[in-house]
Amino acid sequence: MVNASAKVAGQKTGDDNAAIIAQLRDIHARLTAGTALTAGQSGLLTNAIGAYLDALDGGASPSLDRTIGLRTWGGVSPARQDRLARRDLLLRDLWRASPEWCGLSASVVARLMVQSAERYEAQRWPREQYRPQPAAQPSATWWQVLSLGSKIPGAKRLQQILEEEIQDGV
Repeated sequence: MVNASAKVAGQKTGDDNAAIIAQLRDIHARLTAGTALTAGQSGLLTNAIGAYLDALDGGASPSLDRTIGLRTWGGVSPARQDRLARRDLLLRDLWRASPEWCGLSASVVARLMVQSAERYEAQRWPREQYRPQPAAQPSATWWQVLSLGSKIPGAKRLQQILEEEIQDGV
């Protein structure tokens, strides 16, 4: 559970940012379904709205996304961290699911993925970005990554992303 007051003020770690986003997703689902919020979720919203109104009443420029912690001064925003985490998961899933890549080392797969992604981005993405996701892999993954607003990482970074799976035992 998110400690609302700790999230509204002070420095946040990557885990804190992920927790805020997870809480907001759960809050949205609960409100959509008409179910009650948890005490922590109510606290998060109460503190964020209170800080917003305090800024407004004090003549400052209020920002609800800043009070919740979705937009920060400097560093990587929680929203961007979420997009990157989703991108990285898609890339790891592609490696595991692709028969031609799953038995290869991370360094070899990274180079092959970059070549495939660059071809897709140059040749197919310009016309497919406004269409439904392709069914076939790896095009479906490239479409998802680019639709997130993310870039396909270079070979070195992609290798690091794939190796994180090995280190984490995922």
